[in-house]
Amino acid sequence: MPINNAGAVAPMSSEQLAGASRAVSNELGKDAFLRLLIAQLSNQDPLNPMDDREFIAQMAQFSTLEQMTQMTKTLEGMASMDKYSAVNYVGTKVGFTYEAPDGKMEERFGTVMAVWFDSKEGPILEVDGFGEIPLYKIDGVWLL
Repeated sequence: MPINNAGAVAPMSSEQLAGASRAVSNELGKDAFLRLLIAQLSNQDPLNPMDDREFIAQMAQFSTLEQMTQMTKTLEGMASMDKYSAVNYVGTKVGFTYEAPDGKMEERFGTVMAVWFDSKEGPILEVDGFGEIPLYKIDGVWLL
């Protein structure tokens, strides 16, 4: 039974994920944000306190920052799992679109002989008779 579109989405490399993480951490961090908010609240004028809407907006920004941090951690974990789960393709028959020497695109099938990880392309499958095929180009998988 074929599994279609096994890797239709191009994976993010570990460098891309680390860059996203650095972008979040270069912004105002969680601890710095809380210190700034506490300082702002403790130094405000008691006769003219902070507007409720402004306070809610700042709390929403803090919540968004926390969610982005958690999402980055989750994506890094998923990328790492994808890296190691690609080993399960060894010994399976895969279908993919192959560019023939004459430039025509053809549907081809082959057996996965080895798997390794490329930092730019993600998991790479060594397909018998066709060479290196990135996982995201695989259209279907069959067990032998």
